Amino acid sequence: MGNINRIVNVQISLNTAGVSTLGFSTMLIVGPHTHSLNRVDTYTDASDMLADGFTATDALYLFAVDAFSQTPRPSQVKIGRKLVSSTDVTVKEVKTGGVYTVTVKTKDASGNVTSTPYSFTNSGGGGEAAILAGIKAVIDADEGAVIAATVASTTMTLAATQTGTSFEIVVSANLSNAVKTSTESIANTMAAITAEDNDWYGWTMTSRDQDEILDAAEWTEAHTKIFGTSVNEAGAIDASVATDTLSKLQEANYYRTFAYYHAKAATESPESAVMARCFSILPGGETWANKKLSSVTADGLTETQFNAVKGKNGNTFEKFRNIAITQRGTVAAGEWIDIIRFRDWLQEEITLNVFNALVNNDKIPYIDAGIAVIENQVRAALKLGQRRGGIAPDEYDEDGNTNLGYTVEVPLAANISSNQKASRILQDVKFTARLAGAIHVVKINGSLTYENLIQA
Repeated sequence: MGNINRIVNVQISLNTAGVSTLGFSTMLIVGPHTHSLNRVDTYTDASDMLADGFTATDALYLFAVDAFSQTPRPSQVKIGRKLVSSTDVTVKEVKTGGVYTVTVKTKDASGNVTSTPYSFTNSGGGGEAAILAGIKAVIDADEGAVIAATVASTTMTLAATQTGTSFEIVVSANLSNAVKTSTESIANTMAAITAEDNDWYGWTMTSRDQDEILDAAEWTEAHTKIFGTSVNEAGAIDASVATDTLSKLQEANYYRTFAYYHAKAATESPESAVMARCFSILPGGETWANKKLSSVTADGLTETQFNAVKGKNGNTFEKFRNIAITQRGTVAAGEWIDIIRFRDWLQEEITLNVFNALVNNDKIPYIDAGIAVIENQVRAALKLGQRRGGIAPDEYDEDGNTNLGYTVEVPLAANISSNQKASRILQDVKFTARLAGAIHVVKINGSLTYENLIQA
């Protein structure tokens, strides 16, 4: 029997390839912990962190709670791990005959996980120090142990035997585990995190140390990310002080870092809360000012204190009558946070639109029709930005003249040199767009009169 393909041969190609987009609504919280070997773990609920060994007092858990408590809430929050230098194990319950176990997990370069349990049975009915000494003896007996144990009073400190070793600690229910130190630099932490998972846009961290905050801001400035932090320094609300963290961030003119003054910054994270709240809105449709936050305590600042924070391009969360809302919404350099996020999104959208056009067409000819293909991709991104609320719509003045939301300019093929065409690089594609902005403050002037108000 003859093959019908001899008569009619149909071939259908798939010009549907798409490059992955950055997660402009995904946030990351970074801090030291030993509850995972991954550099990044994703959670859809803060309670899942408790199941993984975090405690209700861990800073990472508290910051995640602040994020998940918002309405609307994020669908997920990513937790980034800062390498731990040492961790403290204590006894929660002393029981004769009780079995106390510390399990150490490590992962090799191929991803293979090794799990080593160290158990001690309290047969003699000893107290906390005796139990910890018993666990230490078991660890000491293991010549291949990747951790070393030291006991001081009722605390056992576990540290890697070799600098830079990642380890996960799982303890039995009668023990507790709390991070003691982390000496890994911010640059190394973020390099390891982004190498494993770079699909996130905004991040915060549990550290309130000024040097680490400044290092985090410096790292962020060189990447398409935004970073948020909070401080409770007295100098932050004193206009005469120039050595506080807010002043240092402003001095460095950081466009990708925003900071809050918050009296309870040690245990609360307004930056995580506001990021989660605003990331629930697509870029261009939000402002970071006047936002109500759940799970965060409002600060009672005087106008003098607020003006000090404002003068340093900082942000606050304050109570106005019976409602607490965020104030300002700016990065350290003074620009609005929403503008930075929208700019980054628009750049990514145009990039991907043009990239997909190039890879999903067999050829885009260097003629007016081909240039129009590129122009249409730019226009599509700008139009979407207009629908999202970041770019102003077309408007009209009192004389009926159109004030365009955006314009796009592309060169005519006839005006492009042969040498430029030979390079196969299209240049001089330009656009101008009017930002829609946002209203944060309203000032109204009115008057009361006894006179008749007659409308002609």
